[in-house]
Amino acid sequence: MLKKEHFIRAKKQLLVLVVCLALVLPAAFFVYRAAGEREREAVLKAAREFLDAEIRRDYAAVYACFASSSPYVRSHSYDEYLAQAKSFTDRVSDYRIVAVSYIQNNKDRETYPAVEKVAQVEVDVTFLHEKTNSHSEMNIGFIFFKEQGKWYKS
Repeated sequence: MLKKEHFIRAKKQLLVLVVCLALVLPAAFFVYRAAGEREREAVLKAAREFLDAEIRRDYAAVYACFASSSPYVRSHSYDEYLAQAKSFTDRVSDYRIVAVSYIQNNKDRETYPAVEKVAQVEVDVTFLHEKTNSHSEMNIGFIFFKEQGKWYKS
């Protein structure tokens, strides 16, 4: 009789455990997924800000989209960027964001100590060749860095 009581008690405890897991795990998954979706939306927002500034040819806004630890920013002042950008005969005229290819933690803290996370955004970019007034399209994987909680173009 005692073995049967232990068996029944063990079944009840197992049932309580299963019910608790059934209630907690979906909620935890939802919180994790919601955080991932917020991160994805933040990356997309940064990509749109960068590409929209490119289309407007708002050079100050484009440069402001660059991460402080960006290799480009480390090697080019704003004035150097501005001279270079104004000399291009091709410019972004349109874009379509295809996907956020990945978002991951920074795996190279030695080279990029200020970067928390890295993301890639796949974009179909349409360029206008000003001399010929013709268009071409290119698929580009833009890299973004998260620094101090904000996403920037690398």
